[in-house]
Amino acid sequence: MIGLDLARFLALIGMMATHLWVGGDEAPALTAALEGKAAALFALLAGVGIVLTTRTALAEGRVGAASLAVFGRGLALIFVGLTLGLLPNFLLVILVYYGVTFWLVIPMLRWSSSALIALAAAWAVLWPFLSSILRAPLRDPIELESANWANLADPITFVRGLFVSGAYPAFTWVVYTMIGMVVGRLIVAAWKRGAIRSVGLRLAAVGVVVAVAASGLSALLAGPLGGLAALAHETPADGAPVRQVFYAQSMGAPVPGNLWWLTSPAPHSGTFFDLAITTGTALFTIGLCLAIGSAMNSLAKRILAPVTGAGGAPLTIYAAHIVAASVALILTSLAGADSAGRPPWQIDSPQLWALHIAGALLIGWVLTLIKRRGPLETFVSWSGRCFAKLSHDRRGTPRRRLDG
Repeated sequence: MIGLDLARFLALIGMMATHLWVGGDEAPALTAALEGKAAALFALLAGVGIVLTTRTALAEGRVGAASLAVFGRGLALIFVGLTLGLLPNFLLVILVYYGVTFWLVIPMLRWSSSALIALAAAWAVLWPFLSSILRAPLRDPIELESANWANLADPITFVRGLFVSGAYPAFTWVVYTMIGMVVGRLIVAAWKRGAIRSVGLRLAAVGVVVAVAASGLSALLAGPLGGLAALAHETPADGAPVRQVFYAQSMGAPVPGNLWWLTSPAPHSGTFFDLAITTGTALFTIGLCLAIGSAMNSLAKRILAPVTGAGGAPLTIYAAHIVAASVALILTSLAGADSAGRPPWQIDSPQLWALHIAGALLIGWVLTLIKRRGPLETFVSWSGRCFAKLSHDRRGTPRRRLDG
């Protein structure tokens, strides 16, 4: 679906902006606005992808094959992520955490949409409290950043980091995947009855309501209801002002201690408000892209072919982006750039962001021209198929009303 490819492309360039145009001590307004949202959009789209890739097997009652396919796809993401994590880089690689969320939702493949929404909402409320409790006794609140093969030497810390104490803990990010599965079912149902545009517009409207409501409630709790005032005597670890820490990007978890920190909407904090805001913006983006995609004529599709081609190969382009950033870091280090001053443009600049976007469009154009999928997308699909073949289940009676 063209709309989904458009959404994936926006997630790609948004992620690139947050990686490559940081702007030193004060991030540009665009980058600050995108913090946490591009990654959440990717995670939600992953849930959509799970539905699209398992719908045939589930419709035929082959639950084992569908489950093993998701396991294989998640394993492929983990393999790619562990490998990319070995590169010297200033970027954090999220793929291993994404792969684990695939595994977490396997038992939910046949759940109803109502059950998925209920669990996602309840978990988004409960998990931030549990996360704060579980992280409290840890010496390092962030035990795992870019997971790589070397981390397997300490399996306990590795597993704990993947699920709880890492930069992108799977127990937090699985919320997006569950919501994405619901969205995927809505899209499939809408496609069957030719209602993609109307469903897209409704998704966009719901996204706006969710994001605005969550932002407003967080602001109400922080201001008039006394959240920031209650934190006035707190001393954050880095000595920064409380208000700055309250709204600043976090690293996978809210500030431990006072429960008022859980009212923060900070990107990557994993609070309920962070999850709700980023889910809302993801729903808005997907819905709008679906509506736009459904209205595109053949000329518009040809003009935007590099964009949709890039959106159809998000993993390949993400990996190329990580490799390119690593190469730039190595070359800059060899050139002896002054690390005490502002980072050189090859590391942090709008020009660099534009170059990476151009590279993504080039890859998208080439893939469209040769009518091929991205190599890493092919690898992930192959892995899913290989594991699906291990299933011995036969066609059975499909479960009804998954959208109920």
